[in-house]
Amino acid sequence: MLKKTSLILAAFLVILGISSTSNAAPKTKYGVTVVECDFDYEDEKFCTDSRLKSYATVIKERKPNFNGNQIIYIFETNVTGYVNKKPYRLVVIDPAKKTVVPFIYSLSDASDYSGNALVVNNKGDTMHYDFNIKSNRFCFSGNIDAYRMSDKYVDEPFCFKYDKAKKDMMREY
Repeated sequence: MLKKTSLILAAFLVILGISSTSNAAPKTKYGVTVVECDFDYEDEKFCTDSRLKSYATVIKERKPNFNGNQIIYIFETNVTGYVNKKPYRLVVIDPAKKTVVPFIYSLSDASDYSGNALVVNNKGDTMHYDFNIKSNRFCFSGNIDAYRMSDKYVDEPFCFKYDKAKKDMMREY
């Protein structure tokens, strides 16, 4: 009985290991490599066929707009788990290396804890992005949505710096 239980436990751990590593593995298609296909507890899939095609199109059609030679690509998510929100996702694309680095957070219009819209600038916008080709800094005014890491907009933008070595956006506090 103990041997049978050990075998079942071992098989379960192997299956668990295979399923968790398959999501983390990079995926290459259409000449583009996405370094991470999804994040734990997130429904957004960054490696679907349509997403990979869109990244390849962005590399062909857009000029760098961030950090000297990279492209920030912001798209409306197709995930339906957000109530009364129009969330967006962001990836950083290196057109020379044809790599795509997804940003862990979902971005949405600024609102208070009651769900009332908040204006983030003098134009009356409820969402605003600030980045440019001369900087590795990305700032966002609005709400940040992520599993156990969500933040509401409170009078100042959330800012991040892209770390090329880590291939990730690091939050500035």
